[in-house]
Amino acid sequence: MADFTVYLLRDVVKTADDAIDGLPARHDIVDGSEMLGTLFVQPRPPKNPKWTRLFHGYVSLSDLGMVQSTGALYVVQAASRFFALAFGLGRHMLKPGIAEDRFGLLVVLNAARATELRSVDKRSFDTVDQNSRVQTSQNSAPAEFGIDIEKDLIRGITASPADVSLGRRFTGADALTVATDSTLKTLPGLLTKYLGLFESIDYKKNFDWVDNIKQISAKSPLHAELDTLLVDKLKIAQTKGGQAPGCWLAIPDIIDWHRVCRFQFVGRHPAPTHSDIHLPGLMGSLKDDDEISIELLKRRVVRAVDDNDDIVDKWQVYRCIHCEVDLHGGSFVFSGGHWFDVKKDFVKEVNDYFDGIPHYAGTFIEYKHDDEGAYNEAYCATDPARLALMDRKNISVGGIHDKVEFSDVYTIDRDIIHVKKYGGSSLLGHLFNQGLVSGSLLRDDKDFVAKVNAVLPHTHQLTDLGAIPRDVAGYRIVFAIISESKDPLTIPFFARVALRHARRQLVNLNYGSVELAKIQVDDAFSKTQHYAAKKKTGKKGSTKAKKAKP
Repeated sequence: MADFTVYLLRDVVKTADDAIDGLPARHDIVDGSEMLGTLFVQPRPPKNPKWTRLFHGYVSLSDLGMVQSTGALYVVQAASRFFALAFGLGRHMLKPGIAEDRFGLLVVLNAARATELRSVDKRSFDTVDQNSRVQTSQNSAPAEFGIDIEKDLIRGITASPADVSLGRRFTGADALTVATDSTLKTLPGLLTKYLGLFESIDYKKNFDWVDNIKQISAKSPLHAELDTLLVDKLKIAQTKGGQAPGCWLAIPDIIDWHRVCRFQFVGRHPAPTHSDIHLPGLMGSLKDDDEISIELLKRRVVRAVDDNDDIVDKWQVYRCIHCEVDLHGGSFVFSGGHWFDVKKDFVKEVNDYFDGIPHYAGTFIEYKHDDEGAYNEAYCATDPARLALMDRKNISVGGIHDKVEFSDVYTIDRDIIHVKKYGGSSLLGHLFNQGLVSGSLLRDDKDFVAKVNAVLPHTHQLTDLGAIPRDVAGYRIVFAIISESKDPLTIPFFARVALRHARRQLVNLNYGSVELAKIQVDDAFSKTQHYAAKKKTGKKGSTKAKKAKP
């Protein structure tokens, strides 16, 4: 019994040497007159283990032993395709992008029973992008792993194959790791079976949902093709006033809006700051001889600064781009610096749901404030008899949530309003999760009403809603998003997924309505660029920033 790590090489590989990066030692593996495969070996010279440095000067390093690692790659042909078996560090000898994506995953899904999973690696698009591995003590069905088919990208699965002749245990991602009794002579027959499993669509009977979202390998030719399309779209934005179809910028992470005042693209000097990040701001930061490329987008940085123009956070521009495109009959989303292949039916289903969410009929003032807190305060001051300020009034609930906000604004009409500046999927996912947590506590936590009333004005007190679970049908939850765009509200695809997930749960909790609202940024405020004056040194006092309109 041996463990093999198997890669299926792309069909552009016509000889074993086509797959190899570098010049390792090459050995033809033959049995009589039969060519079995080609072994590539790259030994590394012996060296002292890293831990020996601790004892340098006290013990002769020659007395502490040496370690040596060898990487090997065995390339073999089966059923007109080439496979590579990696040993040690052998995988590093493969040319970038030369192996098929999801080969191992699809083999496992097609070979395993639906109830025989043992471990699942997943990436969840929620308040933050989370990578996790969930293992069970015995073979189990997908439901036992907490998989959310709307938000989880399945990256790898360990399972027991239904046919033991395929191996004793499978772990599949891009590569397939398998425990098998196969020999070099019987290996081609086994690899032929794996190829058949990779090409099969039988997995759709039990695991169709794994195709909802597929991350595209950064090494794959498709990724490079999509990057080229992204660059082409941004070049259009250079000539169209910063507008590109299906593309915009969004803050990729959750940030502390209480500290962030404005944003600054590093490029021109002096660099203006903006009230939000957007394509016109990026294009304005480019010099005349700057040619848009992936390298430039990864090199260029956008900063979040406070009211003293000190940096609070910063990101690669590449990570801030959101782009949705169609190519070769497929739908692709660029988000957080990664490309994803999203099943068209799933895209349509999510977009149709988003388009069907009711929009709040209440009115908001335009945003022209330093931060969300200042906006919420000014908004509530316009009608204090109706609007109660709840922003930053944290309520201690203990447990995993610790402290929560009931809302940013609460109305006498029982509207629970959560306000957030427009941003990336992670940022908006945090907004929707806030609403879900608050809504769940109002319905199911016995002490929550009393704790909310302790910080609400007397005129807006919540009434006794009876036994747990409370009747919350008279309440409306509103997600209000501050946006500079003059177009109808749109949010990134994965933010729509997170919104659908949260809204469905709130509707199931029997809330009267869960709605969206757009808060428009004041046009003059949006276009105003702030230039930070040079900070004085050696003297006390503050330095004010100059303002200029473009």
